[in-house]
Amino acid sequence: MVHMTEAQFKRLRLGTKPNGARVADEAAPARRAKGRSRLERVAYPDAPLEFEVPLPYDPRPKERPRTVSDMRQVEAAFMSAKGNLAAFRSMLAKGFSRTFTPKGTKEYEDLIALAARTAMRSRPPMRCPVEVRITFVLKGDAGHWPTSSADGDGDNLEKAVLDALNGIAFEDDRQVVRSAREKVCGPEPKLVISIAPARP
Repeated sequence: MVHMTEAQFKRLRLGTKPNGARVADEAAPARRAKGRSRLERVAYPDAPLEFEVPLPYDPRPKERPRTVSDMRQVEAAFMSAKGNLAAFRSMLAKGFSRTFTPKGTKEYEDLIALAARTAMRSRPPMRCPVEVRITFVLKGDAGHWPTSSADGDGDNLEKAVLDALNGIAFEDDRQVVRSAREKVCGPEPKLVISIAPARP
């Protein structure tokens, strides 16, 4: 157990709610710890959000970004070097590549983002810490678990959804401090997403 003086307690600007939960002075700014901004562990007023995303296919895991050579830049470097091999090699050493999200993942994330924008009804993204619950419904008999290697693992299924919600339901998925996910089978594939301010 840590003991502190009343002065130390006041410096932390903490109090208690009637139910004993800690609450910070709402005027208190975010705390900084070694260059990192921290938010008080209090009840935030943002309204929770729950919506469904009907899918034309089973939920998809996040695919890894692909990196390829950007041939246009290589060709431009070749032309710029004007036959000087040393100059061309020097330009190539700078690296001419581009990274992109695979088409399937991009389309899937766009579908989720569209549903989230509709559910948000033009309200701004949440700025507070959030907790997220996602149910992944894969097409199949509800009496079975979706554990096939083709069904995707929970981590990558969740990553695709959180990335799609960035800048829409919340400003950034680093705000997610608590999450729960479930994979189930059902008659039609869909996502059931619930986002709410994190409980203190």
